[in-house]
Amino acid sequence: MFNFIERLKYYFFLKFFNKKKKLLWTLVNNSLKNLVSVPTISVLEHTIDSSLGQKGEKIFVTNDSYQTWYIMNDREFNLKLINKLKSIVAKNITYNFIDVGANTGLLTKCVLNNFTNIKQSFLIEPNKDNFFCAKNNLINYKNINLFNFALDITEGEKKLFIDKNNKGNLSFNYEMLTFKKDKLNFMNSESDFEIVKCKKISTFFSEINNNFKNIIKIDVQGYDEIIFQEIPNDTLEKTDIVMIEITPLNTKKFDLEKFSSKLKYFNKFSSFEGKEFSIKDLIDLTKLRSGESIDILMYKENE
Repeated sequence: MFNFIERLKYYFFLKFFNKKKKLLWTLVNNSLKNLVSVPTISVLEHTIDSSLGQKGEKIFVTNDSYQTWYIMNDREFNLKLINKLKSIVAKNITYNFIDVGANTGLLTKCVLNNFTNIKQSFLIEPNKDNFFCAKNNLINYKNINLFNFALDITEGEKKLFIDKNNKGNLSFNYEMLTFKKDKLNFMNSESDFEIVKCKKISTFFSEINNNFKNIIKIDVQGYDEIIFQEIPNDTLEKTDIVMIEITPLNTKKFDLEKFSSKLKYFNKFSSFEGKEFSIKDLIDLTKLRSGESIDILMYKENE
């Protein structure tokens, strides 16, 4: 009788969470925070072939309730971007791929799986868990250069605020962790941060000294404009594509004149879905203080 009741309870438990898997994932992650040894990283195994890897291949992810959940469930993860890149990346040119805010390295992994003319990869990721995952996710790839620091206007150390539910949402700007659309933002606090080392932006790019063209991806949660404005002009002259996320924030500070002056190195601007923008459109987007973030591709056409 006891076993029957236990099996019945288990049956209803599975029934309830069958359509609430994300809730279960979130509850489990957050219920383990106070253990003596806390699980922060999971190893996933592909059940199908995708742009991330082949069936049976393992990938390392952080235990968060947002980004990792979509990696687990979205067979088209990063596919829109990859398809757009296929339409603009020149096949006869050799590239560096520079990933600023590399997270767990999965975008770089997707790019390397789809483009054979990427000869050097440079990944910058300040968070230790994300860096560990990136290192393991890219262990079988050649010419990978991983850097466990952040980029900033000056050298030194800085607070990096930690989103407890989304390890892809780590930011120098705490406002990034307070959006109402995130129903779990009440769990975040300004006391949740880590001190990270920072390398000067211009110095980092100047040290990438080879004859390859550049593809640069910037996704640093509200700090993208600052990274872009500080990239040296000679680097941008050798850069064919920049991917950048523009996020409206009340507290965002950057040099609009400096940012705008760098746009002259590109003649096409579009979303990942193909919507085109003018330079004026892009500048106007950076001035917004509320609304959704948007991913922008800047690139050189007909060169």
